[in-house]
Order: sequence, then structure tokens, then C-alpha cells
Amino acid sequence: MEKGFGEILREMRLKAGIGLRELARLIDKSPGYLSDVENGRVAPPSEEVIVSIAQALNGDKDLLLGAARKVDPEISHYVLEERGAADFLRMAKRHQYTKEDWERLRQIANLAKLGRRGED
Repeated sequence: MEKGFGEILREMRLKAGIGLRELARLIDKSPGYLSDVENGRVAPPSEEVIVSIAQALNGDKDLLLGAARKVDPEISHYVLEERGAADFLRMAKRHQYTKEDWERLRQIANLAKLGRRGED
């Protein structure tokens, strides 16, 4: 069975050697709230809070965001600013792109040196 957000958060927090109260202080939330999140009694927090948690733990924000089934705020802002990105995602959805399609597109973009950086 796949681990839930709370379980992944707890493991990440313990691995970082940070107590519940300390993490709560670092992200300006109550220890009780974080305990409820870790134990699955409440839904995962907002995207911004998840990013703050990852930063406080020096952890992988993509892992936490994925476990919460949320999108990185940087990506959301980019899609809002770049109309073509949203249009492309709509087309990909309409054509039901697979994981393999996305990997091929990533490889093509890297080979073509698209964007300012060229490579991931």
C-alpha cells in the first residue's frame, strides 16, 4: 500500500532529526495541527505550507507535494504566466499523453536545447 502524506512527512521529519514542536515553530503552525496532519486526521496543508515544511526539513518538496497530490506553486505560477504552457497541457490531456510520451518530450526538449538552460 502507498504511504500517505502524513506518514511521509513524519519519516522525513524524523530523518531530519527535528521534533514536532520544532517543526511547528519553524513553519509557524501549531504542534497539534502537525500531529493531526501526520496522523491523517486532517487533509494535507496548502502548497505553500508544504514547500515551507520541505525547506525546514531540507527535504524533497516534490515528494511531499506529490504525496499530497498538489502542484508546486512555482509550476502553477509559470502555467498562469505562460499561456502556451496551459494550452499545451490542455492538448496533452485531450490526447491522453502517457508517462512514456512525457519522457520522450523531455528528451526531445533537451536534445533541441529548448529554453534558456537547455538541459535538466
